[in-house]
Amino acid sequence: MVSSGVCLLLLASFHLALTAPTRRRQATEGCPRSLSDLSDCVGNSIQHYVNFMASGKLSPKVSVTPFDPLLLPNMTITHQSKEFTAVFVNRYLVGLKNSFVHDTSVDLSQKELSLTLLMPALELLGMYSTESIENHDATENTILTISIRSSTAKFRAQGELYKSASGIEHIRLNVTDIDLVMGHYMINDMDHSTHIPRSNRHFDSVSRPEFVKLIEKDLRVQLGFRLQHIANEVFALAPYEKLFPV
Repeated sequence: MVSSGVCLLLLASFHLALTAPTRRRQATEGCPRSLSDLSDCVGNSIQHYVNFMASGKLSPKVSVTPFDPLLLPNMTITHQSKEFTAVFVNRYLVGLKNSFVHDTSVDLSQKELSLTLLMPALELLGMYSTESIENHDATENTILTISIRSSTAKFRAQGELYKSASGIEHIRLNVTDIDLVMGHYMINDMDHSTHIPRSNRHFDSVSRPEFVKLIEKDLRVQLGFRLQHIANEVFALAPYEKLFPV
């Protein structure tokens, strides 16, 4: 059971519980539903959470899953025509905490939220290796770093209300759509206009545009799934009425 003191701290920390700093409202007010600038209030709250709560530590005793670094599952690429399988493992994404929240829109009557994250600099790191499908000979592992600059991700989410075991009403978000646009990228400190390093003999068997397209598709899925999970971890601790008081 979360104490009322901890709950208020969560509300002050979490991205929907803070208030727009320009109006200097108290944190316990949340974002009142009648606000004419409700979307701005929510946007400022999310911005604060993104910048200061990346570690997931909401109080000395309460933590949720961190989002910077954001741990990602292993990725497998099977290339039948080239007869090899590639794996990209132990992956994590760094840089989300430096994102800027833009174009926030909230419709409480429909429980809808949309926002755009402007991501100046992301680093995707992991171990890349390949294996021949025919003889299963593994090539030398490659530490792969993909540096991505000036990307945007537009999230659309649908909320639903539910009651906890104690009868308190909470909101749960379901990310319904993400538009991700990756900006300029470098692989292992080499500009995208140059060749991929040949430390792994199958690395260049997948064309650079094809490889990056796979990475972009994977990030779109992972960002939606994992950020939705983290948001709902915190929503489960904060009653809907305190997030959006009447």
